[in-house]
Amino acid sequence: MSPVVVRELPEGPERAAADARMRELLSRPAPGPVAERLALLHFSGRRSGRPYTVPAGVHTLGGALVVATGSGWRYNFAGGSPGELTWRGQRRPVRFTLVDDAERSARGYLELYRRYGEEAPRRLGLAVRGAGTPALAEFREAVGRHGLSLVEVTLVTHAPAENSAPPSDAESERTPR
Repeated sequence: MSPVVVRELPEGPERAAADARMRELLSRPAPGPVAERLALLHFSGRRSGRPYTVPAGVHTLGGALVVATGSGWRYNFAGGSPGELTWRGQRRPVRFTLVDDAERSARGYLELYRRYGEEAPRRLGLAVRGAGTPALAEFREAVGRHGLSLVEVTLVTHAPAENSAPPSDAESERTPR
């Protein structure tokens, strides 16, 4: 059987408990080494306006900071959305943008999968069923079937005035440091 990429994360109480532990840990001023690969995303629901704080893995792809996810909260970032990112013990204003190109998402997942090697399934919330190593075709299929997506995170270097346009590339940095 050829390889099949599937989404695999803990569910229910187990995931809620893990998320609560990560929110507490990553909120500390000195969160430790876990803060190199995990961050807190702070944003408001697109329709509800409800505030959310979500722990997520962060990765660099092509000089950009991205979150790889298949979770429903990603839709809040379609077309771009302001928020904040707590990463490496610092909370900063950012702009989250859902990557709407499935091919780009598949290529990004493949690159991350290859980069992380044996840690890839855990780091990306994936499992590979079947024999062999997944290639681009398997990631294309997983993006379509599981809604795997990338969310770009852009640091906002100054807060825009109310009712102003989103920051231009010149006003933003791609990777917060």
